[in-house]
Amino acid sequence: MTQDRVLIKKIEFYITNVCNLNCERCNRFNNHNFRGFQKWSDYEEIYSQWARHVDFDKIVILGGEPLLNPTIMDWARGIHKLWNQPVQILSNGTRINYVKGSYDALVEDELPIWLGISWHDISTLHELDLEITQFLTGPIDKLDKFDPENTFNADIVYHDACGVKIPVWFQDQFGEIALHINQRGKFALRQNDPVQAHENCGFATHKNYHFIKGQLYKCGPVALFPEFDDQHNLDLGPADKQLLRAYRPLSVDQFGTNGVDFLKNIDSVIPQCKFCPVDSDVRKIIAVRKNAVFDR
Repeated sequence: MTQDRVLIKKIEFYITNVCNLNCERCNRFNNHNFRGFQKWSDYEEIYSQWARHVDFDKIVILGGEPLLNPTIMDWARGIHKLWNQPVQILSNGTRINYVKGSYDALVEDELPIWLGISWHDISTLHELDLEITQFLTGPIDKLDKFDPENTFNADIVYHDACGVKIPVWFQDQFGEIALHINQRGKFALRQNDPVQAHENCGFATHKNYHFIKGQLYKCGPVALFPEFDDQHNLDLGPADKQLLRAYRPLSVDQFGTNGVDFLKNIDSVIPQCKFCPVDSDVRKIIAVRKNAVFDR
């Protein structure tokens, strides 16, 4: 860690609301018609300022489906350049053969970008295998979760002749989320005790801090509530509409005045926690493709 930088163990750069899968209980609401993505060129200068203040042990780029962001490789290369850290792109695995230059970026020794796949439908593992084997350069080996060379704690690791490794995690068990369809058939958020919701929050447990549009958030949902409301008009009263917009993330120009306090309290309960569930209620989901247009 560079001197005078504050260390945050893990950061997730959320760069798109767009996803080609319709996964029930997506905790960032990407299963719905949630639009909008961020261009790296629009935020490069802001993140270059952040790089003077914070450092990370682990950096992940996600969405939505990050490979649907047309500037995904600019994001990966740009983030690596600023922090000189390995950068993981976390994909659903269905778009890896459609991004120009992505394989070359994984091969380059001086550019430690790596691709991890969260596969949401175990019944379609043959599709995953086809996608990855088309993407990699043969011969290809597979490491199972018990192989000592599998250092990713993944269910499968694909390893090709050029040294490219792609870990795959099977994730088809999703918990309850904030967004739901209410009795009026409209999008709404939960109404719960914020302390109870926070106690059962996976974002809080795993410290999934988010960079979104150049600002630091304690979690993904609190950042996305206002944007989803703008696009879909959540069925909420005036007080709750105001509350979901009341959260203030940390911007880089505020870092010198209240950055320490913000990071000190980033794991604390916030009023917006009331919009999230109080229990996980984990159950199996099925990943369904939204639209064939994504497969071009």
